Amino acid sequence: MTHNADSFKVKLKAVKIYVMLMIIGGIAFGVSLFTDVSLCVVYNIIGIPCFSCGMTRAFRSLPDVRRAFFYHPLFFTVPWIPLLAVVSARTRNIASVILIILFIGLWIVRMILLFPHTAPMEYNDNSLFEFFLRRI
Repeated sequence: MTHNADSFKVKLKAVKIYVMLMIIGGIAFGVSLFTDVSLCVVYNIIGIPCFSCGMTRAFRSLPDVRRAFFYHPLFFTVPWIPLLAVVSARTRNIASVILIILFIGLWIVRMILLFPHTAPMEYNDNSLFEFFLRRI
């Protein structure tokens, strides 16, 4: 197999992953328009907010950018993430590491400043973990 064919397969795989993530995000956004139900697996099982908690509320808050920024300061990065599928592997890797560091760093800061009582970083009293904790 040639280098171009390998590169194409890697990019196609990346595109599939980004499309899948966008579909999941779109479904979560659609559900949020009609209910107050969270589809976040981490939040519903463990009870703590995940790295992207508040992202849906941020997009729902638009065009109020200040409010959107409060819910998740990195909301503006999401529309650009699919572009990583078409850049070189080196650029994609560097950008991915930077995004991961930003999301983890922001999550730590938000957990320190806002957890457990300020939306979107509140504790889920209805989580599966809390359910089992109450039974002990």
